[in-house]
Amino acid sequence: MSLLTHGWFYLPFFSTAQSAHMVFELAQALGRIYVPPGCSSGFPLIKTQPTVDADDSAPFDQPAAIGWHNDFSTHKRRPVVSLAWIARADPLGLGAWRVASCDQVLTELRRTPEGMETVRFLEATPLPFSFTRDDSPTFFRVVEQRGVPSGRLGLRFYGRAIRQGALLAYGEVPPLIEHAVSVVESATDNVGKTLHARTGSLLVVDNWHAFHDRQAQSAGSLLPLRCSWLCFLESLHGIRPANDVP
Repeated sequence: MSLLTHGWFYLPFFSTAQSAHMVFELAQALGRIYVPPGCSSGFPLIKTQPTVDADDSAPFDQPAAIGWHNDFSTHKRRPVVSLAWIARADPLGLGAWRVASCDQVLTELRRTPEGMETVRFLEATPLPFSFTRDDSPTFFRVVEQRGVPSGRLGLRFYGRAIRQGALLAYGEVPPLIEHAVSVVESATDNVGKTLHARTGSLLVVDNWHAFHDRQAQSAGSLLPLRCSWLCFLESLHGIRPANDVP
C-alpha cells in the first residue's frame, strides 16, 4: 500500500534490531519530526509499556483495544504521519494492528443513505473531542477538505475521544453523535485490514487519510510483554502540508 494514495504502508519485517534509533533515523529521512507533549526534542519517541492499570492518557499501554483513530486527534495541530515499530511482539500473539484508508471509509459510507447523511453531518458539525476525563473538550469537524485544488477529504476521528468530549460538554453522549460515531466505526470495520504485529514489523500511517487501531494486548503477565516505539512527523520532505484547521 502507498502512503500517499492509501494513507498507510506496512513492512512485516522492517528490522529486528534491538534499537529504536533506526526508526528515529528513518523518520528524520522522511520528514520533520513532531515532538509529542512530554517528550524530549532530542529523542521524541514514545515507548509502549502495557500495564493492567494504564490510565486514559496512555491508551497504547492499556490491555483493551484502542479503537479506530488517528493520532493526536484532540490537538489543533497534530502530526501528519505516525510510525510504529514492534521491538518485541506480544508473547501470546495478541496486539495486531488494524488499518483502513479514509478514502475507502468515505466510499463505504456513501453506499447507503444513512452513511451519506452521516458524512454530511460530520462535514457540517463540529464535535467535542477530549482525550481524558480532565481535558476541556475542543471542537473539530470530523470530515475536512485536505489540499487545494484536489478537494480530497480527510478525517479526524477517535470514537473514545468524541464520546468523552460529549460527556464533558453535554453531560451525556447525544444520540445523534453516538449514531454518527457508530456508523463511522461500522463502516471502518467493513473496509479495514488486520496486520500482524510481529517483532520487527513497521506501520506508517497518514493521520488525515488513514485510521488505525491496536487490538487487545497482554498485560500483567510474567512473560516479556509487547513493546513498540512510536515516532511522528510534522511534515514530509518535499510535500507542503495543508493547514490543520482550514
